[in-house]
Amino acid sequence: MYKSPIQIIRLTAILVVVLVTCSCTSEMKKSRYLARAERYFKAGEYDQAKIEYLKVLTVDPGNAVAYARCGAIWADEGAPLRAAAFLMKARELAPKDLDNRYKLAQLYLRVGQANEAFKEATEILKQAPDNGPALALLAETALTPEQNQTAEQELQKFPHHDNPYVEVADAALSIRKGDLAKAEAALNHALSLDPKCAQAHFGLAQVSLTKKDNARAGQEVKAAADLSPVRSQERLSYAEFKMQTGDKEEAKSYLQDLTNQARDFIGAWVLQAKLAQSDKNYDKVVALLQNVFSRDPDNLEARVVQAQALLGKGDLKQGTEILERADKSFANNPLIKYKLALAYLQGRNTPQAMNELEQAVKIAPKYVEAIVLLAQLRLQSGDPRSVIAPLETALQLRPDVTQIRTLLADAYQAVGRSEDAASLIRDQIKKTPEDSQSYLVLGVILKREKKNDESRKAFEKAIELNPQNVVAIDQLTDLDLEAKAFSVVHKRADALLQKEPQSAPAYYIHARSYVIEKNFPAAETALKKAIELDPNLGAPYNLLVAIYVQTNKLPEALKELETVLAKNPQYSPAILTSGIIYGQMGDFAKARDSYEKVLALTPNFVPALNNLAYIYSEKLANLDRAADLARKAHELVPAEPSVQDTFGWVLYRQGKYQEAAELLEQSAAKSPDRGEIQFHLGMANYMMGRLDEARAALQKAVSVPGDFPGKDEAKSRLQLLSQTGDLSAIDLEKFAKEKSNDPVTLMRLGAAYTKSGTADKAAQAYEQALQANPKLLEAALSLAKLNAGPLKNNAKALEYAKKARGLAPADTRVSATAGHIAYQAGNFPWAYGLLQESSRGLPDDMGVARDFAWAAYSTGKTNEAQEAMRRVGNGPAASPEQAEAALFLSMAALDSDDAIPGNAENEVTKVLSAQPDYVPALMAKGAIRLQKGDTAEASAIYSSILQKWPDFAPAQKRLASIYVNEPANASKAYELASKARRTLVDDPALAKTLGTLCFQRKEYARAVQLFQESEGKKTLDGKSLFMLGMAHLKLGHRTDARTVLDRAIAAGIPDDLAKQAKDAMAELDKAADQRP
Repeated sequence: MYKSPIQIIRLTAILVVVLVTCSCTSEMKKSRYLARAERYFKAGEYDQAKIEYLKVLTVDPGNAVAYARCGAIWADEGAPLRAAAFLMKARELAPKDLDNRYKLAQLYLRVGQANEAFKEATEILKQAPDNGPALALLAETALTPEQNQTAEQELQKFPHHDNPYVEVADAALSIRKGDLAKAEAALNHALSLDPKCAQAHFGLAQVSLTKKDNARAGQEVKAAADLSPVRSQERLSYAEFKMQTGDKEEAKSYLQDLTNQARDFIGAWVLQAKLAQSDKNYDKVVALLQNVFSRDPDNLEARVVQAQALLGKGDLKQGTEILERADKSFANNPLIKYKLALAYLQGRNTPQAMNELEQAVKIAPKYVEAIVLLAQLRLQSGDPRSVIAPLETALQLRPDVTQIRTLLADAYQAVGRSEDAASLIRDQIKKTPEDSQSYLVLGVILKREKKNDESRKAFEKAIELNPQNVVAIDQLTDLDLEAKAFSVVHKRADALLQKEPQSAPAYYIHARSYVIEKNFPAAETALKKAIELDPNLGAPYNLLVAIYVQTNKLPEALKELETVLAKNPQYSPAILTSGIIYGQMGDFAKARDSYEKVLALTPNFVPALNNLAYIYSEKLANLDRAADLARKAHELVPAEPSVQDTFGWVLYRQGKYQEAAELLEQSAAKSPDRGEIQFHLGMANYMMGRLDEARAALQKAVSVPGDFPGKDEAKSRLQLLSQTGDLSAIDLEKFAKEKSNDPVTLMRLGAAYTKSGTADKAAQAYEQALQANPKLLEAALSLAKLNAGPLKNNAKALEYAKKARGLAPADTRVSATAGHIAYQAGNFPWAYGLLQESSRGLPDDMGVARDFAWAAYSTGKTNEAQEAMRRVGNGPAASPEQAEAALFLSMAALDSDDAIPGNAENEVTKVLSAQPDYVPALMAKGAIRLQKGDTAEASAIYSSILQKWPDFAPAQKRLASIYVNEPANASKAYELASKARRTLVDDPALAKTLGTLCFQRKEYARAVQLFQESEGKKTLDGKSLFMLGMAHLKLGHRTDARTVLDRAIAAGIPDDLAKQAKDAMAELDKAADQRP
């Protein structure tokens, strides 16, 4: 229909008014929302402010101010992960907003990402060299020598040296150097420049804490808090200080005042929950955390506290599940992994706990708490060598933590470095000369080395510093009794009684001397007094019964106890003593009845629990009941060596050798002179295949004077371990018949069969060993190797490799072996994951690097594979893997779209004549045939590779690029390209091939996406540009279609396509001319 010029002008005017009105309405809304939001923000009404800022973002999704303010609000409230998303978006939109960047840097520091905080502070100073807070933050986050140097340089360049932040930065660098005097002077100067500088007050608090001046530290933390906003880290730090110094009521009151002033202060609610948790008020913890989850359901810190509360209540399942979910949601967070490890330990899942700790330490190599706990577990599992280097590092990081020195000393002793252990504790004594415990530890070390005079001096000093150090007194008593210095023993026990008249250990020490003096009546009197004062002290009962045995008075003692019980039938110590005597007399049924009666009266009576567990285990063949009793005793007194020994031995009898070894390691470390305990540890290690550790413990056991149950067995096992020569299979078969569940014999038999080439018999022997101990790592590994090798059973090889991995998830050597087997068995993705992990943990092992390269290559990660092989090639000279690396790299380089050298084909042919299935050479040959236009042979080569490796993405990609031009194979091409895309997500050639296929399938939207993605990395050829332009046209993208088709013609395309492009462009131009 014809329109007059006047009508057109009117319509145009109306359209302009509509557009301008819409635009004005949008702008007016944004301005109104933003003004309201700013007003609420400045008034501290954060909930209302957030609502208005989010409204701003609905009308203006690119508004940097709204993003920055939302981030600042979440950060102030104590939700760092929510804050981070907003602050990072604001940085992207407004990189010159330095206030926002400073807020983001502070946030990075709060969540433990000091390196990112340092980068942000550096960027701020580039844009604003006089930014004082950024300078202070830069110094605070400078952890490496290079970062410290950068911070020093920025400090020197700072334009205003009368700025308090210059002094705060100088103090931070001085603290790191250990120069507290300089740091304190700098901070005092900062306060003279600005008495209200909160950072300076907080810095002085840190210095005061280091100097152990808690009073000054408290004043300075309070000053920093008072100068800071209600919602601030400084306020929380003051509450934390009060908690740490024991003033919980003040901390509670202070935090409640904070949440009364700011109900949205998430950080204060979380800290209140932590305070309730420290009081074991778990229901209150849950109630307090509701104030957090109603605002921030995914708050990580709150979820961790919630999990800990559930674990504290005994809800192991739910507490662990929360931490596992957090671990998945926030991958690579070392704190979560540490907390998860604690949960696994509570559930007695030590291997998984070690795995989590291993990961935590990899992510955060300076995470001392994780290093220390991992070292404890490894020591308990009999692996002292692996903990020495990490503990030495931890000691450098935290020389003030006594536990690190103690653990490191234990490790040194375990590997025979007693002098180093003693030296370590002497250093500790120099630092804390008034610490009685350090002298005690030194004395124990020296005593084990038979340096009695030196150990005596150490024990005497420990007692001088703490006259009630019962353990030191008991250790010194050993030395005095050995020297027959009986009067000295009695004098020391009397001194202890003067200080503590109700001391049961003092009477026990008297009794020990009386027994050796053969003064049995006095010993009996002293022991009965000790039992009266502390019925839960187990040693006096045993010594009292030993006296009855030695004096042949067991029947008389029973009559005496019957008289006592006739007057007081519920006197537990007398019933317990009766049980011990019945046990000595061999009447285990009556012994059991006595102990059961005691427990009916006093369910938590540890000596009765412990002794009854022993009887059920060793005499009455009821291991389940024994385990329940021993577990309960251990829960009540987890550090008592005799209880650890009983529980550990019951677990051993149940076949739970790994758990047993962990407990027995602790017990044996505290009881080096108890032969039976050393025997138990030796047997647990023996069954775990830890032969060196087993030999050491059994040697200690047999060298202890006197007899004990199992001493002959210890000698027998020790003799077997001492046989160094290769025993014949016949001899080993004979031993295996005698001891069908002896893992050492079975493992040696398996090795002998393997050596003689009888793989089936070797597998049978290893399977028997694994039946004897299902957690025998070496048996699982040996079976995996046999099945992957001579037995050619890939399914079983993978089964045993997975079992080995499960037994030692934190062992990089096991990961490497399992990865190698997985590769051999064709499980390339699993092999890649395992070998990637082990290559990081064993960076100098060229064999592992070589295996990782192959695993990466087989999963299509060719760049990673070549990088790993280059590392092998640059490794130690003449290593056996270097020639393999050179061959691999030369062939992989030929699998390229670049021009291939003329002599390459001869080299490839030579390699394939020697190794017809060598995939890198086959890929090189395929590339050569493609470049020569021989698609038929290239197609056959790639098809043969995919028969060998069905999921090999590089071959899928190449074959798809051939099939894309063959209509009969279009479906195959699409399937191959789609599969390859799962691995080669960033490959421009593959994206182009898949784009072509989508265009052919009329999937135009996806074709556009893929072509554009490809062109982002590599310019498209003319034909691809034609398809992209036509796809735009089909989707109605007229402008894009016109532009791209023009480019296609300029790039050069066949005449028929050029005609189609020109016709399409003409139609587009015609349509444009006709539009009003």
